[in-house]
Amino acid sequence: MGPQEGPFKNGLEYSEGEAVRFEPHEYQSLALNWIWGRTIQGGGAALFLDPGLGKTAITLAWLRMLSSLKLHRGALVVAPLRVVYSVWRQERDKWEQFKDLRISLVHGPPAQRLAALAAPADIYLVNPDGVPWLAKIAKDRDLPFDTLVVDESSAFKTWGARRTKSLRVLQKTFRRRLVLTGTPAPNGFHDLFAQIFLVDQGQRLGTAVGQFRNRYFYRGGYGGYKYILMEGADKRIESAIQDVCLRMSAEEYLDLPELVHNDVWVDLPGPILKRYKKLESLMFLELQEGKDLTPLNAGGKYNLCRQFANGGVYDNEDKSISHDIHQGKVEAVREIVGELQGKPVLIAFQYRHDLQRLREVWKDLPSIDGRSSGEEAAVNIERWNAGELPRLAVQPQSLSHGVNMQSGPGRDVIWMGLSDSLETYLQLNARLHRQGVTGQVRIHRILARKTVDAAVRARIESKEKGQGALLEALREYRKKEEAGE
Repeated sequence: MGPQEGPFKNGLEYSEGEAVRFEPHEYQSLALNWIWGRTIQGGGAALFLDPGLGKTAITLAWLRMLSSLKLHRGALVVAPLRVVYSVWRQERDKWEQFKDLRISLVHGPPAQRLAALAAPADIYLVNPDGVPWLAKIAKDRDLPFDTLVVDESSAFKTWGARRTKSLRVLQKTFRRRLVLTGTPAPNGFHDLFAQIFLVDQGQRLGTAVGQFRNRYFYRGGYGGYKYILMEGADKRIESAIQDVCLRMSAEEYLDLPELVHNDVWVDLPGPILKRYKKLESLMFLELQEGKDLTPLNAGGKYNLCRQFANGGVYDNEDKSISHDIHQGKVEAVREIVGELQGKPVLIAFQYRHDLQRLREVWKDLPSIDGRSSGEEAAVNIERWNAGELPRLAVQPQSLSHGVNMQSGPGRDVIWMGLSDSLETYLQLNARLHRQGVTGQVRIHRILARKTVDAAVRARIESKEKGQGALLEALREYRKKEEAGE
């Protein structure tokens, strides 16, 4: 079967002649037939699609065909909790021909999860943190599915993580496997190993992460703890996995409205800037000594610099307490909201104390963050799409994948403080700038002058993934500051 041959055509006519109303774009038909060719006899495939290309609808069409032809017992879909609550069932209901697909949500207390597994369904939804529980109960019972879909597979990029180990335990349960993500290597090629293993069970990159590292990387960096890609290894990895991976970019297949960036610089008051510079000098001292931005250090001086630039810091003794430093960014947010004259806006914040300062301006400001339940987030997303929320605060890490928010009238995102994760930054912007959006999308980035905000912005602008790009951006920022630029 060739790359564009198969039962899926524009109009999505099944091979037995069943006409349905979902009309995929040409690139979606190509993706569907590619998946079909890779999995019809069993096996795995990886679909690396940019946000907005409709990977959920593509997957539903694939699963609907498998069910229609009675080729599988059911599918397990593993997806982030926000996506579980706010995407799959809503996308199922959106298309007439998918409405007969029964979906069961495997979440909540153990008894509730067991009942959801016992319920007759075509699709069983679970979030990554529920996978270890599934692996445990699978020892004593037959699971009601033999197809696996991993939505946002980068959540399983860490080989030694409990969720990844548990999904590997379940591998023999699945005859067909499909992994989906727009960011397969958020921190470099090392992230691909575990995800590709889920696709082919080690046929292409090996069955042990140690073998993979020895074949494609060498040790380096501070203390020799970094795995650095060998020269030419990127091409060898790409060549090894290309037959099971399909990459599609939004730039190639979508004609989206222009994405406009508006950088708003704020100046810290003199005494505040002086305090900040003392803190920054300590951060650069650590970097000079060879310390990388590991989670430990990122939670130290660098993280403090970012907080300080935003306007507050957590208490050293009690992290539930924060101290306000300045209101520069909050005032900038307020000015932009005023200029929008009532147009709905997403306000991206990084720290809990950022949200607290925002709520001093808008007391009842709704938010989606790490403390929001799946139900709460789903309600706020529905209200946003219905045009009922003039402002919605979002912590990007809690809303960066899969969720559709382009249906509402809002076309503006205000970043009160940029994320230093390129993946998170791109994914949040793509909640609005995606297929189906009408009108220009505007990204307002509030930046504190003469702070690490400049380095984070440079790292975002470079479009380079990985921690190394951030370190390089910090070094360049320091050179410019020392030169007085």
